[in-house]
Amino acid sequence: MITQHDFTPNFLRLKPTKHRLTSAGGLGTLLEAFDSSPLKGPFSEALPERKSHRSQGSYRLGLIQLASFMFGHDCLADLEEFRDDETLTAVLRGETVAPRTMGDFLRDFEIENIERLNKFLPLQAKSYRVQLEKMLKKEFKPSLAPHLSIDSTSHVQSGEKMEGLAYNYKDEWCLDSQVIYDELGFCWDLELRPGNTKSGDGASEQIRRAFSSYKYRDEKYLSGDSAYCNQEIIKTCMGLGVKFTLTANHATTMWEDSIPEITSWQPYIYSDVAKRYAALHEIKLPEVELGYFYWRPSWNEALRLPIVVKRTRKTDQLSLLDGEWTYYGIVTNLPLIEWSLQEVVEHHNKRGNAENFIREEKYGYDLKHFPCLELKANHAYGLLAMVAYNVLRWAAIHENPSRPRFAKGFRRKFICIPGKLVSHARMLVLRVSQTAYEEVNRLRLALQLKPYSAVLNTG
Repeated sequence: MITQHDFTPNFLRLKPTKHRLTSAGGLGTLLEAFDSSPLKGPFSEALPERKSHRSQGSYRLGLIQLASFMFGHDCLADLEEFRDDETLTAVLRGETVAPRTMGDFLRDFEIENIERLNKFLPLQAKSYRVQLEKMLKKEFKPSLAPHLSIDSTSHVQSGEKMEGLAYNYKDEWCLDSQVIYDELGFCWDLELRPGNTKSGDGASEQIRRAFSSYKYRDEKYLSGDSAYCNQEIIKTCMGLGVKFTLTANHATTMWEDSIPEITSWQPYIYSDVAKRYAALHEIKLPEVELGYFYWRPSWNEALRLPIVVKRTRKTDQLSLLDGEWTYYGIVTNLPLIEWSLQEVVEHHNKRGNAENFIREEKYGYDLKHFPCLELKANHAYGLLAMVAYNVLRWAAIHENPSRPRFAKGFRRKFICIPGKLVSHARMLVLRVSQTAYEEVNRLRLALQLKPYSAVLNTG
């Protein structure tokens, strides 16, 4: 009788080879897609000038850092891994830079470069949206009217000398970032600030940058939590022609005091999908009702903004002492003649995806940690990470528009492809498996790149 302890794997011997090998066979396609696009010029112009002949210019350094983020490096020290990869040496026309050189490059960034790079992000995001609308099938085409969500998050650090570190309201020793994503997951703006900066500070300027290429009459949307429900944000959105939904802040609007004004409540209608899910998991869907009233801001008594209120019946008997309902308010300038109350609530709920994108930013590109002591250098590092993030997100949507892969899954399938570099007819060719070759070629067609030739692609 064979027991579970009788199995022994077939261990293989290791032997050295003189063949030039790589573990990043798919990285060249993404670098080519970025380099061959009109985005190359404005990206290059945003970078600080670098005159060292060994670095071969700032654009090459920027491209190396983008490649590092795309590959999944966790810190600048991981750039050493690229220096041993002969394929990347061939693609980047020379040995990749040492971590110290990249650190010097990041410290070269001045306020002007930071501003240009932040203006580049909405240009990149909008460009990718337009290309996706053109290339995807009808059922997956994104709207050309972006729905942006703004939020902030902390980046807890363990050092002491990093510029900008401070304790936030959660007593975290950290830096703070405020970031804008659209509903597809593209990043439109990122500000890195001291850790004790309040949510909402500087948001108006970020919103103006994000929508800078849109005219007043262009359709566009913004959502945010209660930290952004204030006079400055509302005036900025209305001045730009932005339709907004903001979680109602009681301190700003005193909205809870006006709930008794609502005399008509309508039931929330659950979708068939939600009903099937609840039945399958034996979950009782909560009783939800919707109503609204008009808020008159103290800073503009002629203005009337609807506040849509969602109330949910409590099921916990102990909490009934505070009333039988819990309430949630949304301040908006969406026309309720055209939008139902449920459509307003569901539209606003989509901002929750921004939390997933922030999580991806932190864990997929390791922006939990920053490498430099200077805040400007770390801001530049974060912005370059977001440029690389947008490239991968764009490619991931093309690969599977219904369920785009996050960075970890996408890297495993399309970037971390083992290959062998060979010379053929005075050309360098990368040999990969037939499966990898077919997958990458499908992606290249989607990204509007010429497919690779079948000559010496495998073997």
